[in-house]
Amino acid sequence: MNRFRPMTLVILSLVAALSLSSCALDAPTKPTRLLVPAGATALYWNYPMPLPTGVHYGTMKISKPSVIARVRAMINTIPVSNYPKNQACPADAMVPYIVRFSTTSAAASFTKVVFQLAGCPEATVFQHGVAQRPTLGGWSLPTLYTAIQKVISPRGQPLA
Repeated sequence: MNRFRPMTLVILSLVAALSLSSCALDAPTKPTRLLVPAGATALYWNYPMPLPTGVHYGTMKISKPSVIARVRAMINTIPVSNYPKNQACPADAMVPYIVRFSTTSAAASFTKVVFQLAGCPEATVFQHGVAQRPTLGGWSLPTLYTAIQKVISPRGQPLA
C-alpha cells in the first residue's frame, strides 16, 4: 500500500495546480448587476423600422410567462464582453434593439437591455435606468440575439 502513497500525493498536487491555473482564474464571473432579475410579467421588444422618413421603432408587448422566462434566461447566459483593450471596432452605424422587463404593463421597466449588433457587438444592461458596466457580448452576440428574437417573435420582425 505504501507504493501508492507517492502516486496519490502527485495526483492531488496536479489537481490543486490545475484548479489554480491561469485558465481557471481567467474565467470572468458575471456580476449580479448584469443579470435580469426574476419578477417580470411584461416584456417589451423595441425594434427599428427603417422608413423613407427615417427610422421609427415598433414595440411588441409580451405577457406570456414562458416566453418572458426563456428570454430572461437567454440574456442571463450572455457572457461579459471580452474584446481586447487594443481592439479597433468598426463604427456602430446600426440602430439598437431593446428588450425591457417590467412587473406590470403599467409599471416602468426595471431592466432594459440594449443590443448594438454592429461594430463590436455588445449589450448594455440598464437596471432602474442606470447603465451597468461592463457590457455583455462578444462576436457571437448577433447569433444569440437572433435566437432571442425568434423566442419573442417566431415569425420574425413585424413590418411597418
